[in-house]
Amino acid sequence: MKTQLKSTIARSVLCIAMMAAPAAAMAQTQAETAGDAEAQPGNNNIIVTGSLIRGTPEDAALPVDVFTADDLAQQGVDSPLEFIKNLPSVGAVLGDSNQFSTSAQGFRGVGSINLRGLGATRTLTLLNGKRTIATPGEGFADTQFMPLFALERIEILKDGAGSTYGSDAIAGVANFITRSQFTGVELKGDYTFISGSDNDYNISGLAGFEMGNANLVVGAGWQKRSELPTTARDYTATDYAVNPSAYSALSTPGLVAVTYFDTTGAGINTQVRPDVGCTQLGGFQDGGICRFTYVPYDNITEDTDRYQAFAQFTTDLSDSVTFQVDALWARTEVKSFNQSPAFPPTQGPNGSGFLSAFTTSPANPGLPAFLDQVGLPQSSATAPIVAVTNVLFRPFGYLGNPLDPERGASDGFAVNDGWRVSGGFDIELNDSLTLDIDGTFWESKRRQTSQGIVGSRLQSALNGLGGPNCTGNTPGANGCLFFNPFTNAGPRNPALNITNPFYVPGAENSAELVNFIQINNGVTEEETQFVFDVVLSGETGVELGGGPLAFAVGAQYRDNDYSTRPVNDESNANINPCFIEGDLSCVGTPTEGVGPFIFLGVFRPVNLQQSVYAVFAELAAPISDRLELSGAIRFEDYGDPIGSTINPKGSVRFEATDWLTLRGSVGTTFRGPLASNVDANSVTALQGFTAAGGNFKSLDIFGNPNDLGPETALTYNVGAIISTGFGGGTRVTLSADYWAINLKDRITTTPGDAIASLVANGQTTGTLPVDCSSPLVDLITFSGNQCDQNTTGIDISRVRTDFVNGPDVDIAGLDFALNVDIPIGETLMFSFGGNAVYNLKYEFDDFELRGVVVQPSYDAVGFGNYFRDPDTLPEWRANGFANLNFDPVNVRYSVTHIDSVFDDRCLNVDPCFQTSQGPTDYGIVSGSYTQHDIAVTLDLDVAGAEVQLQGSIENFTNEAPAAAQLPLGFNPFIGNAIGRNYRLSLRTRF
Repeated sequence: MKTQLKSTIARSVLCIAMMAAPAAAMAQTQAETAGDAEAQPGNNNIIVTGSLIRGTPEDAALPVDVFTADDLAQQGVDSPLEFIKNLPSVGAVLGDSNQFSTSAQGFRGVGSINLRGLGATRTLTLLNGKRTIATPGEGFADTQFMPLFALERIEILKDGAGSTYGSDAIAGVANFITRSQFTGVELKGDYTFISGSDNDYNISGLAGFEMGNANLVVGAGWQKRSELPTTARDYTATDYAVNPSAYSALSTPGLVAVTYFDTTGAGINTQVRPDVGCTQLGGFQDGGICRFTYVPYDNITEDTDRYQAFAQFTTDLSDSVTFQVDALWARTEVKSFNQSPAFPPTQGPNGSGFLSAFTTSPANPGLPAFLDQVGLPQSSATAPIVAVTNVLFRPFGYLGNPLDPERGASDGFAVNDGWRVSGGFDIELNDSLTLDIDGTFWESKRRQTSQGIVGSRLQSALNGLGGPNCTGNTPGANGCLFFNPFTNAGPRNPALNITNPFYVPGAENSAELVNFIQINNGVTEEETQFVFDVVLSGETGVELGGGPLAFAVGAQYRDNDYSTRPVNDESNANINPCFIEGDLSCVGTPTEGVGPFIFLGVFRPVNLQQSVYAVFAELAAPISDRLELSGAIRFEDYGDPIGSTINPKGSVRFEATDWLTLRGSVGTTFRGPLASNVDANSVTALQGFTAAGGNFKSLDIFGNPNDLGPETALTYNVGAIISTGFGGGTRVTLSADYWAINLKDRITTTPGDAIASLVANGQTTGTLPVDCSSPLVDLITFSGNQCDQNTTGIDISRVRTDFVNGPDVDIAGLDFALNVDIPIGETLMFSFGGNAVYNLKYEFDDFELRGVVVQPSYDAVGFGNYFRDPDTLPEWRANGFANLNFDPVNVRYSVTHIDSVFDDRCLNVDPCFQTSQGPTDYGIVSGSYTQHDIAVTLDLDVAGAEVQLQGSIENFTNEAPAAAQLPLGFNPFIGNAIGRNYRLSLRTRF
């Protein structure tokens, strides 16, 4: 019955929604704050983000920044990511590779917006005022899908808006608004020159047609982002003694134990030797350990293609009824992203642990050359070799993956698809009342894989029983193949183009064998959402001192369906839950779900559904010409077990003088858990745990079906706007706002790094004993599946975390905006200004788990927060500009500044980072980042067509990103890792 009802509703409104702001904002040369815009003809009837009442002016009480399409063009912005990263009000966002950040794993090709650093799930992203395509199961919109070529403007509401829009709007709202009344044709292309890559380029086209009382806008775009390898930038190449986080103790060359049996009576004799070639292939020989850096095999940016197609149709069905529909299709293809040649083992077919996880048959054909090269005797009748143990070992290592002869990396891919249809009817019931009936439907699909090694297959191949065609039990015969784990198996280090002097021709591992032991591991996720809205708005008929009392009332229904499917049986935890492929003996034990891969986790099929109902109301009361009060309230019901909530909000705008306006707002908001948060299944991420000496281990993240409740927030904002003119037409606008958010019962995961550190007695080296009596020890899986007096930090194999209602958070800050316009003569206009955010506090209460404080309270401002919320949070973020316009030329200089941060792992730890070569202070203080850009545009009239040429230099001082004790050597959330680049752009309108 419910399915039939949804289908009927969907057909009746064509699953589409009316755009929230159909009128165009006047183009400006800088971002405007809502309170600083002068009234423009026609602007007083638009619906501004943050209000559902028609007629709300852009200088209302709420802090809304407005960016027009011309703003973005003059700045040289060519992607949503570039625009979002430049906003001082955002925290760490997705969009770059950032694969070593736990918060970014699994999101290649995905973009996000993260207002106030509260997390992408707490910023609501809209397209034309309605919800848009989200990343499956994650609760935030994929901003990379936004059709930048069709945008008219972007509005950023930096205030809680749960009473208006419902869940997810705790930190604010980003509303991307398209050009619904565009006519003509616009073609655009740009090309960015980036040293070390095949460069980036974009092309797009947009066409608009008037058809009587109807308008049709259609367009499409393609953006190409080329691979930029880490080896193209010097700041990624740090030595082990400087940045040990970029190195692993597991490698090829590995550490090998060869056991002889002396038949003359001496008994067992075991010799341990490091394989040869570590320093010759680019590594660091640290005693018996070859320190392996995987960074040269990775990329700064991945090879990505992004496609969008967009259409919007608007027509007057009668004098009182308007119908509007828009449709978006988008696809992001990261066809091949680079990773380590093979991940290190955190487990093998015998259980958890990396130490001696695999053994090699004494009959392995790679063994004789190894013995000669390390100076050990061959097996003989009097001293036969009875065992070969790979004590410290990673497949391939410095030899690179044979399947990628150019770079030697392992491969993965991610494809994100989404489509959305939204629209509805705008019905003027009379001169003062309007009824909006809207529907939105979107679907997103994400398929992602990484190559992972199946442990039992690797062990079989080390014993000569590998390969897809192996039959029988005779090693090296009947299609059975040996895997050679030694340095002699490859000709070179392809990432660094270093020849291997210890290579033995013919000892290579075949592509057939590699494809057998290393397979794609991943998942396909799908989500759909249907939203039905009805809003009645208009005037009450009550006249106040400043105008009519206006209102809006309405209701909303949202339905989400989410599913996951492992890409194959090997990735399916229901089919392969144990260490050994095909084994089911672990079912019902603590190790159920570890899966057969040596490093990567597995997935379970999931089907989840969630429905939300809401009713809401809003009132705007212009008490006088200078004072306006407004209020809103929303009831939202998630059903059992989450429950419902009522959230009010009030705001005030007071025009104290002709040049001074005061504004303020206060309200509550609410966010329920996602369906995936309350499901009992788990996903596995990778994290370089502090307690394990920075080595990457498995982080298992479980849903919480039992006691996970909603989170709530109290948000408030107080601000002042000074706007005044001077002689000669000069105009100055300055605004300052104090904002605060008190978040309670925050939906989060237990802190994996803090749990590991607590059990490991706070160590940072990975070499010290752990506390096996800790009340949290059962959350950690150690080597050998047990904890005893010999267990150290590096023996951590995986850590369990769960979604919970975590400690409260209290944040506050100041926003500043300045804009100055100075006419010079009759033809010149000089403008300058900027925006800045000063974070005053971001305070977390104690994180308690089972009565133990696993993470004491802290203030995150000014810290890298690499393994704790909210990721990197500098004290200051600011941008500024100076713009000179002398028709037909516009010259714009822009500057972006991000403050330095301190590595929070180093609080009260001295020395913080220690290697066998001594302590290192690299990246403990990151250093600030300042980027300078310049863009020049030239507008021409060529044969009746409007032609705009643009040239720009981004980061023209070639500033390097901020240093950090992280694998890539820099903080991916502070600065531009690409370096100086040049862009040429051409736009034609006719």
